[in-house]
Amino acid sequence: MSPTRRPARPVSVGAFRRAVVLVVLGLLVLVACGSDPDDLEVDRTEVRDGGTLQLAVGALPTTFNRWAAPVGDTVDTVLEPTRGSAVMVADDGSWSVDERYATSVDIASTEPFAVAVSLNPDAVWSDGSPIDVTDMQAFVAAQLALGGQTPADLERWSVVAAVVPGADAWSYTVQFTRPTADWPALIYPGLPAEATAAEAYNGFADAAPPSNGPFVVSEIDRTEGAVRLERNPQWWGETPALEAIEFRALDAQDQADAYASGDLDAIELAPAGAEAVDGGVVSTSPGHEWSNLTLNAARGPLTSVAVRQAVALALDRPALVEATSPDAELAGSYVTVPGQEGYADTVSDALTRDPEQARTLIASAGYTPTGDGWTSPDGAPLTLRLVVPEGNEPVATRAEAIQGDLADVGIEVAIEPRPVDTFFRDVVVPLDFDLVTFLWSTDPLDTTATVARVQPVDGPMNFTGLADPTVAQAASALLQAVDPATFGSAAAAFDTAVLATYVMIPLVVEPYVLAVGDDVVNLVARRFGVTDWAAVGFRA
Repeated sequence: MSPTRRPARPVSVGAFRRAVVLVVLGLLVLVACGSDPDDLEVDRTEVRDGGTLQLAVGALPTTFNRWAAPVGDTVDTVLEPTRGSAVMVADDGSWSVDERYATSVDIASTEPFAVAVSLNPDAVWSDGSPIDVTDMQAFVAAQLALGGQTPADLERWSVVAAVVPGADAWSYTVQFTRPTADWPALIYPGLPAEATAAEAYNGFADAAPPSNGPFVVSEIDRTEGAVRLERNPQWWGETPALEAIEFRALDAQDQADAYASGDLDAIELAPAGAEAVDGGVVSTSPGHEWSNLTLNAARGPLTSVAVRQAVALALDRPALVEATSPDAELAGSYVTVPGQEGYADTVSDALTRDPEQARTLIASAGYTPTGDGWTSPDGAPLTLRLVVPEGNEPVATRAEAIQGDLADVGIEVAIEPRPVDTFFRDVVVPLDFDLVTFLWSTDPLDTTATVARVQPVDGPMNFTGLADPTVAQAASALLQAVDPATFGSAAAAFDTAVLATYVMIPLVVEPYVLAVGDDVVNLVARRFGVTDWAAVGFRA
């Protein structure tokens, strides 16, 4: 059965994805220097009671219902201190039950697949109402009816068949239509029932729905570009150390200036920096975002798998890692990242740079060497368009390195800058490129999004222009891999199948870097692990 190619066609802006991180916002190119990063995590007895933590985002959220927010919205960042769930993800991507929210989470049956959940009866929404089975039933219905953030969300939730009440209001069983690797993310309500009605669900532009974390949104000031969180008076856990957290909407340069002057307590940094900032400390963790080179297999020279493989073998991936950051790592999987539970590098051996083999592959595709390049039988030169967002230095640097690597095997690459604000809509989604490079984000509880990057051919997350039946078969097995051992082997098979199409080349896993003020504690860079916002504060 042959691969299916996607015809060129426009796709709606709604096809944007939260799982794709297009590098269009300039991260701060600076490095803080000062205290020892090991001093950032301390016992609660060393944390001062009170104080307001000053943070920043690029823009205020467009909505305070994260389940209805567009891709790229800052709502997850702003609302993180206000949220919790039945499971808590560790920094290696594994998970455990968060007993503040649930007393037990167990697979009740495998045929049909079902999960039994017992909620902590002490847990309540910030308006004082209990968190119970009616919330879960209403939340699932809303996700299925309203589609979540993206069609990929709808696909993920569509495997939930029913939420069956248990012996009391705090117990229920989630029944699934099939086993799903993502099940830990599909067993807890993200909103109270009253917030899931259609008119309420989409009505949180200037107010936040009830939440269940140690903080609540107390003020939204769109005029001043600020959001204030305060201690949740209904919180049943340990009282937060901080009195409040304030987020300000600032662009990258203003964030740098505000941090340098002491008006911000922490900011995110680019993976590599050049300019020192007095005071503070850099906290670095292995990242979950990885750069890739996506090849448009729907048209032009890259319809040939031999040419696509030649592109892959021309790339000097280790050099890209070295140019990114001392803490960057080689991306060796489409599913997991280094340090994640179950990670295995299944692609790097096949992607070892081999310019001679690349030239052989180009010739096998019917191209004739001409001077420093190649021409097809009709005399057309082998030239590829690598489209990049204007003004993005990290992407431009990566594009120039790719251009140089491909020039070594005779492939001419024309780098074409396009406006940053419409780059995704006008370039990536409609496949108006031969080559494009951006970041994907790995979520250990969202395998559905991973698969959606390559299946189906007309899927809103598939920017390769191709869907392969072998990949589809491997994807099906991956989606249904429930236990870790099965998941590891399924991920390796999926990696092998995707790599064989040479439509997406994993490049570099970028580290996550925070600059944190000297007196801030328990706020550190993390790959997957969730910050304990009740413990964050200022040094006593």
